[in-house]
Amino acid sequence: MKIAAIQMTSVVGDIEGNLDSIDRLLGDAVTKGADIACFPELSVCGYNTSERSGDPANGTRIPPTVEIPSETTNALEAIGKRHGIWFLVGLLERDSSGIVYNTQLVISANGIEGKYRKTHVPTTEIGTWRHGDDLPIFNHTKIRFGIEICYDTHFPEVSAALADKGAELIFMPHASGGPEPAPDKQARWERYVPARAYDNTVFAAICNQVGDNKAGHTFEGVTFVCDPLGKIMAQSNDGTVEDIVIAKLEASVPEDARHVPETFFRHFRRPEIYEAWGGK
Repeated sequence: MKIAAIQMTSVVGDIEGNLDSIDRLLGDAVTKGADIACFPELSVCGYNTSERSGDPANGTRIPPTVEIPSETTNALEAIGKRHGIWFLVGLLERDSSGIVYNTQLVISANGIEGKYRKTHVPTTEIGTWRHGDDLPIFNHTKIRFGIEICYDTHFPEVSAALADKGAELIFMPHASGGPEPAPDKQARWERYVPARAYDNTVFAAICNQVGDNKAGHTFEGVTFVCDPLGKIMAQSNDGTVEDIVIAKLEASVPEDARHVPETFFRHFRRPEIYEAWGGK
């Protein structure tokens, strides 16, 4: 099968414009033969945090929240039906209780297949959204996958838990900005993302926002896909523009790795001795 990891420019508050970009880029991914496409964290609403949220009259854009269902999710479902493939998009979800979550929706031609709420919220995001508490697995006809949003990827336990639940692929959508140049960001991500794939014998696909979000953030679009041996198999070569990274996933790669007992590390895990540490 083929997956598309997409780096995209998302303007804070411009849901209509962002939906147009998602529609356009998803169409390009279909043309390239993708079965599943992953868009960055908060690709629908744009990324901003409570530290930067202020008076819109002074030029500060506050990301809008989205209810499920709503006009926005109806539009996303229409995009899925039109293109006929699965895709993942990020938005700020306001649930029926009024609590806001950083959510990645999973959509197919049949509608919303499910969602994942970011489970680890760093200091700068506290007060903007609340952490989720579940690590769901999604069953595409060709592969089982899980999701980690940005900061989640720094916690090896998340990848191990998803792999133990049957994930063969982990999508890692990001909105990682700051002054860090693209080569430095890629070098940093390569210090741990390939390890998540290698230690758990899974594919890993990471994508990021790119460009100016018109709300004080500029993003360097680092995007790449790792195989279950931790090797980068496809990547973006330009951190300044929107891009679609296509990777062909062969089932034989994880199968071959898992047939070698000593390199299928999860087979030798000792969760009973990790419990005391994990509960601290």
